[in-house]
Amino acid sequence: MHAEVTHAKDKELEFKIHDIDISILYIIQHEIQKDQDNRFAGVVLKHPLVREYMLKILTNKNDPYKMISDSVDSAIKFTNDLSGMMKLTIGS
Repeated sequence: MHAEVTHAKDKELEFKIHDIDISILYIIQHEIQKDQDNRFAGVVLKHPLVREYMLKILTNKNDPYKMISDSVDSAIKFTNDLSGMMKLTIGS
C-alpha cells in the first residue's frame, strides 16, 4: 500500500492510494460523510485493471487531515465491535 497527497488546501484534501482494497476507502468515505462539517467525500477508481484510487475530501470547518484520522479511528472501532459481536454469536 502506498498513499500520496496530490492536492491540499485549508479545507480540501486529495490523495492517491495504490494497492489497497477499494472497500476500505468506501468505509472511510462513509465515516467522513457522517460528519456535519463535511461538504464532500468521494472515492474514484482510476482504472479497473490498475489498483489506484483517489480520495477527495472537502470540509466546511474541520481540518481534512483530522477528519481522515477521526474517520479511520471510527471505522476501526466499528470493525472491532463487529468482530467481537460475531465471535459471541458464533461462539469462538
